[in-house]
Amino acid sequence: KLRAAVNRGEVRFVEGRGSHLPLQVKRGWFGTVDMAVVEAIGLTREGNIIPATTVYDSSEWIDAASGVIVEINLNRPMALEGLHDVYRKGSDPIPITGNPLKRIGVPYLGVDPAKIKGIVLSDRGDRPLGEAKPDPMGDAIGGHLLDFFRREIAAGRLGEPLPPIELGIGDLAGQVMRRIGASEFTGFRFQTPVVTDPVLEIVEAGKVEWVSGTALRLSSGAWEKFQADHERYKSCMVLRPVTICNASEVIQRLGVIAINGCLEMDLQGQVNSSHVVGSKILTGIAGSYDYSRNGLYSIFVGPSTAKGGKISAIVPLVSHVDHTEHDVDILVTEQGLADLRGLTPGERAETIVRQCAHPDYRGMLSDYLAAAKKEPGHIPVSLEDATSFHLRLKRFGSMKPA
Repeated sequence: KLRAAVNRGEVRFVEGRGSHLPLQVKRGWFGTVDMAVVEAIGLTREGNIIPATTVYDSSEWIDAASGVIVEINLNRPMALEGLHDVYRKGSDPIPITGNPLKRIGVPYLGVDPAKIKGIVLSDRGDRPLGEAKPDPMGDAIGGHLLDFFRREIAAGRLGEPLPPIELGIGDLAGQVMRRIGASEFTGFRFQTPVVTDPVLEIVEAGKVEWVSGTALRLSSGAWEKFQADHERYKSCMVLRPVTICNASEVIQRLGVIAINGCLEMDLQGQVNSSHVVGSKILTGIAGSYDYSRNGLYSIFVGPSTAKGGKISAIVPLVSHVDHTEHDVDILVTEQGLADLRGLTPGERAETIVRQCAHPDYRGMLSDYLAAAKKEPGHIPVSLEDATSFHLRLKRFGSMKPA
């Protein structure tokens, strides 16, 4: 409902990169914040807030708000206490150098007790998450990624265990993570903003060294497992503010492999993660901005087609740019993996068509590229034809010729 209201222009919506937006709120860029509502499992004797499943940007909203309402959610287990590590970002380097499980902050959200205007009780879980069904698309993409990791190890560019992995949320991402977790690799490290079911499954398999995130987002079944064996999960897990977990210096220092989903990719490697046909928002970019620009590898994954084949996810020019070609190393669809590192613009385009495009659209994209190469310049682009795929979709309901 909220997304629909945004697209109708009834709700003002501004998005920024995950690690910066909370700091902008704190600096007053968005005006005065009257009240912040913070979910918790309890309060300390000093009046500080013990978070529930989310740390994320809570500290900045507490700091910016004139008042705070604390929602004590009785649905959340007290076993969550101690999972959080709240560190306030300042001008000094963030002291995470190696294993992120070493605590650098405090296990609560600091707040002036005078700011707390009310405490309310609730007993509600997240919106129910169904158990993810096996997804051949995600399985194929995960297989391509595993083959890539093996090639990088053989070439001496990667070692074992693999560097920390960041992977977005959703059914596709979950299936990709499950495929990676079921491989021969072990000793996984996950630096990921939102901790989901597949992460717990890999922990349960005994293949995880540590998990660093900002929030838990679990299905009811995964919650039951967490509560039944919470000490096991807590022993390898920490939740921190997004300003720390997604900080450029931390991502770079840990050497994170960034894997994020997208809606469409173009022949230069530019990525649209958020808007359908350039205008209608479907989802936010969240942490993908932080990780794609700072990761050891910047990888974007997605199906090659959508809507039963009526839409090609590989297009001459994306209708909205969230991530430029300078921030994208690897593109992966169920068709294959395009390694764009060190390639010229023309080589990138050829590789994307050959490796990632669906066969139904490969010929059309090759024809476009051949025409674009006749134009003088460094980047093969034909402005007259670059939007032809999207225009056909708007006029005829399909990117395929009528």
